[in-house]
Amino acid sequence: EVSSIGLTSFTSGPLILFFIPYFCLAAITSGVLAPAGLFVPTLLSGAAFGRLIGHWLNSLFPGYVADSGTYALIGAAAILGGMARMTIAGCIIVLEACGNIQYLLPLMVTFAAARYVGNAINEPMYDMQIHLKEMPFLEGSLKTLGLLNYHPVTEIMARPVITLNEINRVGAIYDILRNTKHNGFPIVGKDGHLRGLILRKHLCSLLKLRAFSNPKSVNKDNESMVQLTPAAAVFHDTLERNYPRYPKIDEIELNNDDLSCWIDVRAYMDTAVYSINESSSIQKSYRFFRTMGLRHLVVVDGDHKVTGIITRHDITEHRLEHHWFNEGDNLQKFINVGPIESATLESAGLLLSSSDSKESLSNDNGEELKRIPEPPSPTTASYTNNYAIGNPVRISSVPNNNLIGIEVNNTTAPSTTSNISSQPRGREARSMREPKSSKPIII
Repeated sequence: EVSSIGLTSFTSGPLILFFIPYFCLAAITSGVLAPAGLFVPTLLSGAAFGRLIGHWLNSLFPGYVADSGTYALIGAAAILGGMARMTIAGCIIVLEACGNIQYLLPLMVTFAAARYVGNAINEPMYDMQIHLKEMPFLEGSLKTLGLLNYHPVTEIMARPVITLNEINRVGAIYDILRNTKHNGFPIVGKDGHLRGLILRKHLCSLLKLRAFSNPKSVNKDNESMVQLTPAAAVFHDTLERNYPRYPKIDEIELNNDDLSCWIDVRAYMDTAVYSINESSSIQKSYRFFRTMGLRHLVVVDGDHKVTGIITRHDITEHRLEHHWFNEGDNLQKFINVGPIESATLESAGLLLSSSDSKESLSNDNGEELKRIPEPPSPTTASYTNNYAIGNPVRISSVPNNNLIGIEVNNTTAPSTTSNISSQPRGREARSMREPKSSKPIII
């Protein structure tokens, strides 16, 4: 075969001898710890394969097909697009390399075809390496995994959580750092409420700098209270000075006197730590990590007490797929909705809600309901009714659309249940003027 400029091109033998070993070696060295990339090897192997196809076509149909150099360019684009799944960037790179704008449309078609065919077979090579190295890379949006996206975060969070107090023994922190590999530790107060979060690198730096406090004196009024001497101030620049080679716990040696000292972490912890309620969905926590670039997300309950912690490794797509498919037999594949606690009564009596109606009403037993004034200063009441039988009572928690049992004289009325609706009170009062029946009274 003679090229378009009159020179004899490569024959099939040298092209095959170059393509097969080069392609195999590029595939082998792509996953080893060696400075060998995939961009240039895919371009060279694709160009060799494309020129081989062009050589065969020119030998079979001389004068009817393009020269082998054009097939080499398209082959390089095809192999590169199939490996990296690049479309626009790859097209621009190859187009700038050849310097001929007439190849724009063939290159666009080649990159698009290579991308869609590769997606139908497997995932991109770079994504495979990310998953093999277990890098916590999060996509722009969470992949749809059925109802798992709406399950509570309690199913994927790590627990029990290793927490620290605001003031700790040096020996306790030293043992925790040596026995665990966690990167962040929530700080809780005496009441168990979340106060902040401190990173492992900062704890190691404080131990190495020996920012400790010793007991100074004992309070005479309360012997359990011990006053500590102020520790040396460590500024943030000092803690970050060793970036990225922070001290490791194995490199820190402490004697018995150091282990008996105390360390105050209030000046070094992150007091504005991100947290999420334990009833939140997995999809919501994923958006937290993706949009805010978080590394830790503390899970708290309704009282703001720490119940778990989530890291980026816990919420990657591969980890969620493993949790859903491999452990699906042990999971409830529906949304768990916890029952709402029933309303409690402070004293005997029946409460009815109708503050707008001035007419006298009656219940199923024919007893007349009289309007009573609202008692002053309720203690635990959050909902007050103005029609009652006997003494007035208070309901401390009345959820909407929830059937509750009304206790009268420490017994439950057999046929009197309350359906608390969201209608106006006047309409609720008029709805009670129904014939006597065994149906629940709507108030």
